[in-house]
Amino acid sequence: MKHSFRKAVTLYATLLFAFGLAAPGLAQQRAATGPVTGVSDGDTFYMVIDGERVRLRLAQIDAPEKAQPFGRRAEQSLRDLIGKRKVTVTWAQADQYGRPVVQVEADGLNINAEQVRRGFAWAWPRYVTDPRLFDLQAEARAERRGLWADPNPVEPWVWRQVQKNRPR
Repeated sequence: MKHSFRKAVTLYATLLFAFGLAAPGLAQQRAATGPVTGVSDGDTFYMVIDGERVRLRLAQIDAPEKAQPFGRRAEQSLRDLIGKRKVTVTWAQADQYGRPVVQVEADGLNINAEQVRRGFAWAWPRYVTDPRLFDLQAEARAERRGLWADPNPVEPWVWRQVQKNRPR
């Protein structure tokens, strides 16, 4: 138990340092560029920052979970956009699991917005800071792109709550 705690603290300190949080006087925007080493779902991926493999979550959006309809396709969409490529991430915050929540750009394309535009993620109302994401979502829905081909898609945050409350 002591070893796990020490390892968690070390990782947290590494992430703080990697994103410039531990160094005073750094600019408000903390960014890093590096290679993507893996995609775990439609809104989470891994990249190398300062020699460390870090798990990151896309800011402002929520993609279907793997067990949901379109979950695997959302994952594939993100893999098509950033898999094995160099991306630039801008730190926004940390989520409840300690993952850095980031804006991602690859070759000038806003990847967070592109997942919404393709219909493989929702603009997450609780966390949206760029209202244009709602316009992209409305367009994707009107054109029945991605998950919007389903007449009654379930938001991932609702789906997770239902799963959590489901009797086992």
